[in-house]
Amino acid sequence: MSITIHSQVVELDCLIPRVVDSEREDGDVQQFIPWVFQQSNLMDWDCTQSWPEEELLFKTLFAQLVDYIEEQGHENLISEILCKETGITNILKPSETITLPRKSWRVGDRSNHVQFLHLQSHVFGDLMRSIYSRLEGLDDEAPRLDALPYPRDVKYVVGRLQYAARLEGNIHVGTRAEFIPWYKGQTWNDLLTDTICTMLGHLNMNLTHSSHGGVQSQEVFVVGLQGPYLHICRGFFPRDRIARVYQHGYSDEEEFGLEFTRGYNLYLKEDWLEATRALSRLLRYLLSGKAMVAAVYRRE
Repeated sequence: MSITIHSQVVELDCLIPRVVDSEREDGDVQQFIPWVFQQSNLMDWDCTQSWPEEELLFKTLFAQLVDYIEEQGHENLISEILCKETGITNILKPSETITLPRKSWRVGDRSNHVQFLHLQSHVFGDLMRSIYSRLEGLDDEAPRLDALPYPRDVKYVVGRLQYAARLEGNIHVGTRAEFIPWYKGQTWNDLLTDTICTMLGHLNMNLTHSSHGGVQSQEVFVVGLQGPYLHICRGFFPRDRIARVYQHGYSDEEEFGLEFTRGYNLYLKEDWLEATRALSRLLRYLLSGKAMVAAVYRRE
């Protein structure tokens, strides 16, 4: 079953609504500045060796980021490898046709990178937990968050045929914000296929948790890595398409749109600040009950 995916990079304000005032959001970002970026604009290879014991914020995370670099086979200074990495902006193709696999883990070469994918899930989980724990002013009735850094297989139905997606790590906020891992040699087609499979699995879980009856339009967010670059992707599923695809499958000329943030380089202070802004905004949006996500949506 083939689907043509139209992708574009958009500004954060176009991707995720801001549900708090700009002063509160700026305050969020200031809380997420780790020790290394108080000293330098660039994370260096040995930054964790001189990290003060009393400075705990993101200390474990940056140790994992160093391991992440080593897993990629880099032995040079971070400043020397940045130019060799590419973010989502540089590999994105405006239009690409993918084939929906019956099992997402059989796409590309991911089976040879199990440990590397697992490490990324831990990096993502620690990052999201650290951000969530420092968000102030959350509604007491907001869904709670937890991170699961291990893979989980979920099933979904398209045209009455059963498919399966492997989620490498997910964030529970009543529903889930999924994570898309990356591995060397991954093509744009592989990444899109993984993203769509994850979104469909995520969508199925959202609808399973819905308490409103009937099918509602849904939006799904996934967070991905591309080398040291983090990005957020949004897909929107109108209610009529959800019902049609479940019953009849995708048409021969099915098209679908995805929106991405630019890639944020986690080794650079400026990009780190923008990445934490994007992630904190995503969490606040999901937790606000205003997102079009069945498990957390609240009627006014």
